[in-house]
Amino acid sequence: MTEQAKNKWEELAAKLHGEKTDDSLRFEANDEDLKISQQILDARDKVAKLRNLKSTDKAWREVKGNMKNSRKLWLSFAKYAAVFVVAVLLTGGLFLIQSPSEMPDTFACISAPNGQISNVTLFDGTNVWLNAGSNLKYKQSFGSENREVYLEGEAFFSVTKNKNIPFIVHAGNSAVKVHGTQFNVKAYQNEPVIETVLVEGQVEFMSDNDDVMMKPGQQLLFSRESGNVETKQVNTDEFTSWKGGKIYFNDETLQNLTKQLERWYEVSFTFQNEKIKNYRFSGVINKDRSLEYTLRIIQQINKVKFETNKEQIEIMDK
Repeated sequence: MTEQAKNKWEELAAKLHGEKTDDSLRFEANDEDLKISQQILDARDKVAKLRNLKSTDKAWREVKGNMKNSRKLWLSFAKYAAVFVVAVLLTGGLFLIQSPSEMPDTFACISAPNGQISNVTLFDGTNVWLNAGSNLKYKQSFGSENREVYLEGEAFFSVTKNKNIPFIVHAGNSAVKVHGTQFNVKAYQNEPVIETVLVEGQVEFMSDNDDVMMKPGQQLLFSRESGNVETKQVNTDEFTSWKGGKIYFNDETLQNLTKQLERWYEVSFTFQNEKIKNYRFSGVINKDRSLEYTLRIIQQINKVKFETNKEQIEIMDK
């Protein structure tokens, strides 16, 4: 680096430290460094702004909103990254070091697409089964600092015991807190009720309205809208058999039945009229069977017929 260039970047560092005014820093108009220096100054301003944001969500939106996709711009900027780092140090801009708790945590996501059932073991040894159309998120600090996961859909958990760090499943506007146990949570976004079934151990169901300690063999139904909680004894095998590709339906409406079929077979159902939605079905659906076979079983129990157009299926009265 020439002496002239060195002086320019020393001036820039001094400016960032607050020792110079805007008018005291001079770059040639045709100098490529002019653009780079302005980017560094802009970055300094962004850091200062972020440090004053109390909301981590707002801070993260600010960061994402100012990200650039241009690789060329980044490569050019990287040549002088050392100057920027020095400048941040001089201005007290240790945002990442000083306030790690203020920064948004990064999430990892596990998904089970429609038509698939996924099985995964988390870092703490907890085993999770995800039903079709389900997503599970957790922070990258999972296992060491916390054991909190965020569920959309249905999952069965076999939780590794840890007395010091409880395992918490967030589902909609509720949560289930455990230390080591086996339980099932069903919390699809398009369904009005969150369902928890405890197989063994003990869990605490938590919501804004109520906290309930559950016992093995209990099913808890939580209304998203009203916040009401209902518990009853059930055969837990019927609510966890989906892991093996089977679902038990006991006097279930066709509307609820078809929601599961949509996730398993990657199709979409419509109804000829509202009355058909409330037709009832009791039986076992096996995922290994074809969709055509499953529809024939439903036809045998209910007086309905199906009109299929690719992935669109309409249910009509016979």
